[in-house]
Amino acid sequence: MEYAKNWRFHLFVTALTLFYGLAFAFSEFYGSPASGVKDFFILLAQWGVVVAATYGLMLLLALNRWVFALLFTPMTLCCAILTYFRYTANITLTPMIIELCLVNDVRTGLTLVDLPLIVVMLAALGISIVSIIIRFRYIIMPSLWPNLLGGLFVVALFNLFVPKLARPVSGRMPYSLYYNVKRYLSERAAISEKRTTFADQPVCASDSMTVVLVIGESLRADHLQINGYGRETTPHLMRDSLVVSFPHIYTEECFTHTSIPLMLTRADSVHPGRAYTEPSFISLFKQAGYRTAWLANQGRVESYAYFMGECDTLAYANSGKTSYVFGKWLDGDLLPLYDEELGRDEPRQLILLHSIGSHWWYESHYTDEFRRYTPVIRSKVVSSCTDEELVNSYDNTILYSDLIWASLIDRLRDRMAVLIYLSDHGESLGEDGLYLHGVEHPTLRYPACFVWTSERYARKYPERVAALRENSARHYRTDFLFHSILSGADIRSGYIAGDLDIFSSLTDSLP
Repeated sequence: MEYAKNWRFHLFVTALTLFYGLAFAFSEFYGSPASGVKDFFILLAQWGVVVAATYGLMLLLALNRWVFALLFTPMTLCCAILTYFRYTANITLTPMIIELCLVNDVRTGLTLVDLPLIVVMLAALGISIVSIIIRFRYIIMPSLWPNLLGGLFVVALFNLFVPKLARPVSGRMPYSLYYNVKRYLSERAAISEKRTTFADQPVCASDSMTVVLVIGESLRADHLQINGYGRETTPHLMRDSLVVSFPHIYTEECFTHTSIPLMLTRADSVHPGRAYTEPSFISLFKQAGYRTAWLANQGRVESYAYFMGECDTLAYANSGKTSYVFGKWLDGDLLPLYDEELGRDEPRQLILLHSIGSHWWYESHYTDEFRRYTPVIRSKVVSSCTDEELVNSYDNTILYSDLIWASLIDRLRDRMAVLIYLSDHGESLGEDGLYLHGVEHPTLRYPACFVWTSERYARKYPERVAALRENSARHYRTDFLFHSILSGADIRSGYIAGDLDIFSSLTDSLP
């Protein structure tokens, strides 16, 4: 009798798991770039991992029929809605999506509801009701402790014990519901945390100034044509005599979540902790009378969420994109937000744009017209791509980024303005058998950096422009940014270190 109860119970759990795997988890893999049988089986194995992890979750939910009745329906409805938008809009759940759902009114949300979505929701509701009825009427309570311990072991195995399995599981339904809510709450807590305030009162000597910082992604300095790279990757920058490139910037960190806090704060190799205890230069800009905005084409991360919250405006260009979505994810989508900020009647503005740049999957980050270098990558499995394909796709992202940089600059030409571009880190493209970023290698340590100043700016501050050109061949760490962007914005502050100010002649900073 006990065997029959457990057999029927596990058959029920298996049916629920397969339903979730085919109806929901499959959508997370649909459209993933693959080339050949090997890649297909790799994707199939990843899908199998998600399904196996789902089995453990369903096992725990179904142990108690009242818990199952309470949680299964809302979880299924959420997954059904997410699956619908994954297929129709190529977006998935992110903390930004959660925030948009919370801040937008009901009327805005209703604009997304159409007949197909209603049908999907009704189908999910119907399946949930049938499942609950089956659980109550036909499934007898199984052996509690063996099944409870078994379910906990499976969930822990795929979420705690094996880190390589945790990432694909946490990023896909149904576990992504929990992990994205957790991330959202962590990021909100990071924004609300208290940090030591700056004692110095900064002063801006200029009545009108627009400062733009573009935070790049995975762009190495040696792949910029303007730095001597043999391919045409930056034709617009090459034609602009007001651009000054800094090819010898060194970064201590090779991950976005650790490099950005070091870039925006007074943190350096001696005092790295300042990145997590002090505000960024954004606060000093605000104290000096600047309106500030953060325009994001990447998700918010806990390590730098605080700095995003420092800004007067925070806007997202692609709130539903993640590394598991392989549709187009373009920095050109930042331009409408950028235009909106520039259109504000504000004499002093600081605008930060966090770009997607040259992030992996490269083919998502440029339009087809910029596919100049071929062949390009065809598979998300890096080992299935040749080094030539990787470099070609990577260089195509730079060619597209060059157009975006030119578009940002063109909108500033009639202003008193300065634009600084600094990538978070570089990228490995097969050197010494290494790819992407995260593993120690010199290709990661030298991110691209350049500065552009408007003609009005150059006429008013010729000594600063001269200093830029003088300092362009010098070696700096990314901690130069905090000091230099304040100086370039004509902000006077006791926190500016002269030897880290690229707008100041070296002789001016000597004691």
